[in-house]
Amino acid sequence: MERGAEESMMNSICDRIYEKAQPYLDTRKNDIHTKISYNFARRLLVHYPEADETIVLPAIMLHDVGWKMVPEKKQLNAFGPKAKDKKTQRLHEVEGVRIAREILVSLDYDAEKTEEILRIINGHDTRSKALSLNDKLVKDADKLWRFTPTGVNIDHTRFDIPRDAYLDWIGTMIDGWLFTPEAKDMARKALREAKSITP
Repeated sequence: MERGAEESMMNSICDRIYEKAQPYLDTRKNDIHTKISYNFARRLLVHYPEADETIVLPAIMLHDVGWKMVPEKKQLNAFGPKAKDKKTQRLHEVEGVRIAREILVSLDYDAEKTEEILRIINGHDTRSKALSLNDKLVKDADKLWRFTPTGVNIDHTRFDIPRDAYLDWIGTMIDGWLFTPEAKDMARKALREAKSITP
């Protein structure tokens, strides 16, 4: 199959996955987060042709669907700089695996690829080490949105941290959070843009 045809097929599959994921993304600003992270994943894949986009792209679209199963009043204690509720954080991964499996099976997605996607989702926040290159790219794309002007504005507000203090703090997290040098460069560029904007 020619490259153009492969891209067209992948775009079609991603559209179908996203359509099924959408009802689960209307909480915690995940609709915005997922779109931004998806675009970062595509950008990272350009630098890593050996990675598998048929795993990375579905994984980034589905990684946070499990938050829909967490009551909104419990969410803020389970993520972000003030997170204390590790049990609930873990719950969104477990529920995410369940929902992602249902979505991928309903689309008759490749079974072997589905299992790798689910392994990535199952630990994307609570597992500090990456299982594979595909996992590294998903983890990086997931976190990169936090450095964008949109991510900064959403997060500093919901975590009730002054914007300048939040920008200073998140800048110290780049090397510890991100795996690939390309993601670190993207984070620094996004953060410079966020700092240049007067809210």
